[in-house]
Amino acid sequence: MNILSETVFFKYAFISVFSLLTLMRFWFKYKSGAIHDGLPLRKEGVCLVLIRWVLGSVLIVSVVFYLFYPDLFPQCYIRMHPGLRIVGICISLDALFLIYLVHRELGRYFSSTLVLRNDHKLIKSGPYAVVRHPMYSSYLLLFLGSFLISENWCIGLLGMSIILTLMTLRIGKEEAMLLDRFGSEYEAYRNSTDMFIPFRYVLRFAKARSAS
Repeated sequence: MNILSETVFFKYAFISVFSLLTLMRFWFKYKSGAIHDGLPLRKEGVCLVLIRWVLGSVLIVSVVFYLFYPDLFPQCYIRMHPGLRIVGICISLDALFLIYLVHRELGRYFSSTLVLRNDHKLIKSGPYAVVRHPMYSSYLLLFLGSFLISENWCIGLLGMSIILTLMTLRIGKEEAMLLDRFGSEYEAYRNSTDMFIPFRYVLRFAKARSAS
């Protein structure tokens, strides 16, 4: 594969991943009614919304430059072996599948803001049986994969910064909201699962395997 065809291949891979993500997010937002949830300002606060908006805007600009003006900021690129970029495609596809599973489990309870439905139920199945906040973990993987595909550290860093901002600044409010709604049920669930990385699940699985 020559350099030109390699560049085109990975650029189309990048476009395909984020086109699939956009379509999937829109579909599940439409199905759940989350498309009418409105702005997150009231629940999330001005600071968090502003940080997300700034980082998101710069991320969009970085993606535009990567797709249409790749030679304008050469310092944003780290040359990688094509095999590593293939690994990035695999990571991104795995992340997309995890995001799909999370949306499927949430169903009509999905919202991209801090909103609980009137009849909201605590979801503990699928990815939620392993970690409490699999959506965040999935998006971290997605942006890691996008960095490897594009070789553009600006895209990877900005994308992961948005998710890490949510994981640090929003997660406390989210957990408090769930604890207030579900009480002891959420407390028991929280005590049996990890937030983002399934350490306890892996340990239980390893113990079960060794016992058998």
